Amino acid sequence: MVVCLKVAVILFTGICSITCAGSSAKKPLYIGGLLPLSEADGWSRFFGYSAKVGAELAVIDINNRSDVLPDYNLVLDISDSEADQAVALNRLYELLYSPPVKVAIFGPLLSGTTEIVAQVIAKWDIIQMSPGASTPVLTDRVKYPHTYRTLTSSAAFAAAELQIIHKFGWTKIATFHQAREPHIGRTNEFLKLAASDENISVVSTETFYNDPLEALQRLKTKDVRIIVTSFFEEKARKIFCDILKLELYGANYVWIMPGYFDDEWKAKVDEEIDCSVDDLKRATEGYLTVTYSFYGVGTNVGRCGKTPEEFRREMADALGYNVSVATRGSAALGYDAIWSLAMAMHEAEAILSRSLDSYQYGDEEYARVVGQNILGQSFDGMSGRVVFHEGGYRIGNLLIEQNIGGNEELVGTYNNIDDEVSWHIPTDNLWYYNGGRPPYDSDVTKKVDDLQSTPIAIMVVVSILVAMGMILSLMFLAFNFWKRKNRQIKMSSPRVNNLIASGIMLAYLCVVLLGVDRSMVDIDALQTICRVRSWLMPVAFTLAFGGMFTKMWRVYSIVIANKTKRKVIKDRHLVGIIAILLLVDFAILVPWQIIDPIHIEEIRTPVPQTKEDKANYTKHELLYVNCTSFNNTIWTMAMLIYKAFVVVFGAFLAWSTRNVKVSGLNDSYYVGLSIYNTVICCVVAVPLSFLAVSSIGVTFALVSGFLLFCITASLCMLFFPKVIAVYRKNAIEDETFTGIRFNTTISAPRPPKGTDIPSTSAQVESRSTAQ
Repeated sequence: MVVCLKVAVILFTGICSITCAGSSAKKPLYIGGLLPLSEADGWSRFFGYSAKVGAELAVIDINNRSDVLPDYNLVLDISDSEADQAVALNRLYELLYSPPVKVAIFGPLLSGTTEIVAQVIAKWDIIQMSPGASTPVLTDRVKYPHTYRTLTSSAAFAAAELQIIHKFGWTKIATFHQAREPHIGRTNEFLKLAASDENISVVSTETFYNDPLEALQRLKTKDVRIIVTSFFEEKARKIFCDILKLELYGANYVWIMPGYFDDEWKAKVDEEIDCSVDDLKRATEGYLTVTYSFYGVGTNVGRCGKTPEEFRREMADALGYNVSVATRGSAALGYDAIWSLAMAMHEAEAILSRSLDSYQYGDEEYARVVGQNILGQSFDGMSGRVVFHEGGYRIGNLLIEQNIGGNEELVGTYNNIDDEVSWHIPTDNLWYYNGGRPPYDSDVTKKVDDLQSTPIAIMVVVSILVAMGMILSLMFLAFNFWKRKNRQIKMSSPRVNNLIASGIMLAYLCVVLLGVDRSMVDIDALQTICRVRSWLMPVAFTLAFGGMFTKMWRVYSIVIANKTKRKVIKDRHLVGIIAILLLVDFAILVPWQIIDPIHIEEIRTPVPQTKEDKANYTKHELLYVNCTSFNNTIWTMAMLIYKAFVVVFGAFLAWSTRNVKVSGLNDSYYVGLSIYNTVICCVVAVPLSFLAVSSIGVTFALVSGFLLFCITASLCMLFFPKVIAVYRKNAIEDETFTGIRFNTTISAPRPPKGTDIPSTSAQVESRSTAQ
C-alpha cells in the first residue's frame, strides 16, 4: 500500500506540473513517446515500463528546476508501441499528426522498432532520443542523422568480448546469433573487429531464425569451444536445452552471451522445450555475459542533484521492487535520456536565437543544432557517466557477469573509453568448474595409443612349449636319420618322415611368430616377420600334412584302388607329389608378394573418456597393428580353398583306409590318425583365429594352445610308435611295430581263372621297400 501511495504521489505531481503549464509563465515543450508497455511475453514490457517511470521522474525534476529550461515545461506524451513495428509506426503517425507539435520523440526501446521509426523521423527532421536500441546499425549518420541513445551500442559488446578472449589467450572462436536486430549488427561488428586482429580466427559463424538446433549441430561438428552469441531471451531456453542434448556445455566450453535477460529466465515455463529447470541450470552453469551498466555505481552527486544510490531508492519505491547496481531495467537510462535532451535544448536555444517552441516539423536547423549539443553533453547521470559518441550512442561501461549456481554474479567491468576490463575477482576463480584453468579454444586432447599386444607371460609360456616341441622334433629327426637302415624305419619311408618332421618344426616356429607384435619389434622388422610368416605357414602345412597325405594316398592306391594289379609307388613319387603341392603354394605366394605385398595396418578404436581422462585432456584409443594387404581376403581365400581341398581329400583317404592294417606299411594306421587330428585342427583353429575377442592375448593363447596340441599330437603319433618298434624286443614279422597282431584280411573280387595273385603282405612289402 505504501508503495502504491508513493507511486501515486510521483505521478500526481507530474500530472499537476503538466496540466498547470498553461496557467504559468512557462511554455510547454511536447515530447512524444513510444515504449513497449503491453508486449505479450513481458520482457519488453518490463524494460518499457521502467523507462517510462524514469523518464516521467526526469520530467518532474527538470520542470522543478530553474537552471535547465527555466522558461519551459516538458510535457511527455507516451504511446504503447506494443513491441510491434507496424503498431509503432501507427502510433508515431498519430503523435505527429495530432497537435501540438512534438519537439522530440522519446523511444522506441527495441532495436528493430527503433530502426523503422528512425527512418521516418529522419524525413521529418525530428530529434529522437531512445533509452535502448543497442543495434550498431543506427550509427549510420547519413541514414539516421537525428537518432541518439543513452544505451551503449552493442558494438561495444564486441570490444568487451575481444578483451575477454585476449585475456585468456583464445585464438579460435565461433559466433552464434539470431537472425534479427540487434543481433545481426552486433555480430557483424564483432566479426569486423576479429578480422582486424591477426591473433583471432573465427572458425564458424552460425545463424538461426527460429530453430537453433541445426546451427548448434554445425558448431559441434566443427568442434568449437569458445562461442560468442547474441539472441533474445525468448530463444534462450530452447538454445540451452539443445546445448544440453548435444553436450556442448561443461568444463570444455565457454558461452559468451547477452546479459540483459530477466533474472528468472531459466525458471520460466516454455512449452517448446522438454528440459527441466535443473537441466537448464546444468547447461547454463558458468556462462559469461556482457551487459549494460543500467544503474550508476558511483557516489558522486549527479547533474540532477542526487546520487545514483538515492535514485535507486526512488525507483525502488516507484517500481515496487528492490533496485541494485546489477538490476536489469531502463529506469536510469530513461531518466538520463530526458536530461540529455533537456540540457541539449537548453544550450541550443542560444545558438538558434529563437524560442524552442518555434519548432515545426522539417526544421533541419533545429534538429541539427540540438543534435550537436546532445553529442557535446558530458555529465554524471544516474546510469553512470554520460558521454556520447559521434555515432549517436552512449559511451558507457559494460558489466561482465558469470552464471554461478543459477545467479549472474558481477565479475568485471569493461571501460569503453579506455578499452580495458577491470576484473573484480581473481580470474582463476572464473574457472571454478575446471580446476582454475581456462578451457582451451580447440580440442587439445592428447590421444594416447593403448597398443594391443600379446602379454609377455603368454609369449614366454608359448615360446617354452615351442622350444620343447622343436627339441622333440629334432630328436625324432635325428633318430629317423640314425636308424634309417632299420627295417621298421625303412618300411615307413624315412625320407617322407624327414619332410614331415621338418614341416612340423616350421609349424612350431610359426606358432611363435604368430605372437610377435609391435610391442616386441619395430615396424620394419614386424613387416618382415609378417611376410616370412605368410610363407612359412603354407610351406609347413604342405610338408607336414602333404607327407601324411602322400603316405595315405599310397595305401589307398595299393590296397583300395588297385587290388588286382601290381603297382609300385616309391618314396620319390611321394616326394614328387609334395613338390607339386609346394609349387601350387608358390603359385599363390609369389604373385601375392609381387602384386600385393603384405604391409602394416594400424587400426584405432576409441575408448570412452573417463572423468579423469577429461580432466587430464587425454583420450585413449586401442591400437591394433595388423599385417594385411589390400586384397588380403582374396589371397587368403585362394590359399584356404586350395588347402581345404587337400585336407578334405586327405580326410577321405584316411576314412577310406580306416580298416586297412598292413604289416608292410607299418605306420599307415597312425598316419590316418594324424590326418584326422589335422582335419580337426583346421576346422577349429581357422575359425578361432578370426574370432573377435576383447584381448589379443586371449586370442593368441587359444589359437597357439590348440595348434601346439594338434602339432605335438601328430608328431608323437607318427614317431613314438617307430621308436617303440625299433627298441621292442622279441618282435615278430606278423606284428606291427606296436605289437598288435594283424588279423584283418583284405578281401578282393576273385580274379579270372588262371590269374596269379601274389600275397598282399609280400606285395606291399616289396613295393614299399623298393628304393
